[in-house]
Amino acid sequence: MPTASSFPSGSSSGLKPGGGGGSGIIVTILLVVGILVFAALTIVLYAKYTAEVKSVNDQKTAAAKAAATAQQSLDDVAATKAAESPFRPYTAPVADGSFIINFPKDWSSYVDSERAGIQVMLVLNPNFVTRTNGVDDPDATRVSLQEQTGTQFLTQFAGLIQQHKLTQTSTTVSGQPAYDVTGQFSDKKTVREVIVPVRDKVVVFSSENAKYATEFTEILAQAKINP
Repeated sequence: MPTASSFPSGSSSGLKPGGGGGSGIIVTILLVVGILVFAALTIVLYAKYTAEVKSVNDQKTAAAKAAATAQQSLDDVAATKAAESPFRPYTAPVADGSFIINFPKDWSSYVDSERAGIQVMLVLNPNFVTRTNGVDDPDATRVSLQEQTGTQFLTQFAGLIQQHKLTQTSTTVSGQPAYDVTGQFSDKKTVREVIVPVRDKVVVFSSENAKYATEFTEILAQAKINP
């Protein structure tokens, strides 16, 4: 029979576990946690960014709607005023200064535009603008843009003013200095002319029918001429 001395003392038949396995698991766990934290932060930041973008877009949309509503309100007010006003506007082409002449909406109008000389001729009259035997009949109002300076245009009246057939006084139209000439004109039709110098040209308001003197004065008062 074997005895106790037959086995080596202090010996063991098992293997010792390796020391590196535990640290590898810890590193893996930390990496996974880091990735999860990064992903969570990314989601939070993206959500915040998306919310801010949506808020800005909502503000822009609200501002655009408010502006559109305000503009519509202004347009409605303007349309209402235009419908209620007894006058309607004529606006000259941009090349001719874009001056605006408001006249009774129930009057007839005729416009002639030329490149030189009398560049704009606006004829206004109740009912119809008429001609007889090739000659224009007296009209309530004529407004013209002419290629003359104020001094050049007024020269034609010098003799009649000296003869006391015409009277020239100073006035204003659309806030600008102007000349008001009344009396016996050489064409036998005109009863009043108001001349507004505009740079190297003149805007001339002519009245050929004293019956519409009140309307002529109102047309002058509502005229808008760019200096």
